[in-house]
Amino acid sequence: MTDFLKAVALGIVQGVTEFLPISSSGHLIALKQIFDFEAPLAFDVCLHLATLGAVLIFFARRLAALARSPDAWPVFVRVLVGTIPAGIIGFAIEKEREHIPSWFVVAGWLISAVYLQLTANRGGSGVHPKLSLARAFLIGGSQGFAAALPGFSRSGISISSGLWLGLERGQAFEFSFLLAIPVMLGAGLVDGRKLFAGGTPNIPGGWPALAGSMAAAFGVGLIAIFVLRRMVIGNKFHRFGYYNLLAAILFAIYLFTR
Repeated sequence: MTDFLKAVALGIVQGVTEFLPISSSGHLIALKQIFDFEAPLAFDVCLHLATLGAVLIFFARRLAALARSPDAWPVFVRVLVGTIPAGIIGFAIEKEREHIPSWFVVAGWLISAVYLQLTANRGGSGVHPKLSLARAFLIGGSQGFAAALPGFSRSGISISSGLWLGLERGQAFEFSFLLAIPVMLGAGLVDGRKLFAGGTPNIPGGWPALAGSMAAAFGVGLIAIFVLRRMVIGNKFHRFGYYNLLAAILFAIYLFTR
């Protein structure tokens, strides 16, 4: 398997796992080991930027409508409040993320399997509390925690937190992604520059591999957002917990036997 095909495969996996609650970081760590594909954390960040493009396309109409709405300022404030804990957590462990042991991925998937199962029948229609500043802060903190540790899904834990806090399913889904925009953009600006030290992408395969992986992540990521929205609205979000449990078992077996 060539370096280009390995990079594209990682881009496809990133597009699927960035938004579905099955941990993109966990899958990238596992597959890099299986593929023997040596790439720095900044490569992951570039894939995150590609999937950020998918988020902006998916929510383009909503963002345009929100910009013209008198409700724009309250939403902006809540996104800002949610971004604060996510940014603090990310900055606090930035230097440690590349040195987290692989067994943390297994642990993260196992914990994710539990918290996803606990979202069954949460949210939905009826009377729900408004998205207060306190709830925005808690959801942002949970997303920062998930982004910092492999095996935890950013969308998974933030949507789950919103449902646990009583938000309607569509509201929990939307706020999770609105909150992801500044978080993903900030990570890209901080870490993305490291990939191009020396003028060329610091990954096997160089520019073609990077372009192919980012294109794959963008296209597949856009499809994954549609799928995730249907799963959340349809009260099927918790079913991803079974996948996380299976992923934890399979990767644990690989680590034991390699």
